[in-house]
Amino acid sequence: MTRHVAFLIRLTQLWSGFNLVVGLALAAFAVAAVALAVSAREQPPGTEVAAGVTAATLAVVALAAIVWAVAHHVAGRGLRTRKAWARNLALMLAAFNLLLLPLGTALGLYTLWVLLHEQVRVEFHA
Repeated sequence: MTRHVAFLIRLTQLWSGFNLVVGLALAAFAVAAVALAVSAREQPPGTEVAAGVTAATLAVVALAAIVWAVAHHVAGRGLRTRKAWARNLALMLAAFNLLLLPLGTALGLYTLWVLLHEQVRVEFHA
């Protein structure tokens, strides 16, 4: 099971990087939407409001993706040092990852399968 834990750590770090890239891209789109909202004075009525709502929505989703990336990075680093809290954090994140089709679901299932194995449980609580 040690190979599976090592592979899970790599997958968790990869998922963290993927979510960070998505979060940063969405933040860039939010900035572009803010620029559109500011310059919407010459546009048809309602453009300013629509751009503002879009910018706020993109900013919230970007922040959520960046927080998600940081949480997975912290969990991956803790798993590498076999900390019990990291196992619990990874299990909690896995439950939420199950909702993120298709890659998050695959990672969530694999995380649950690896970290709920009795040998791994003993390894992390030793």
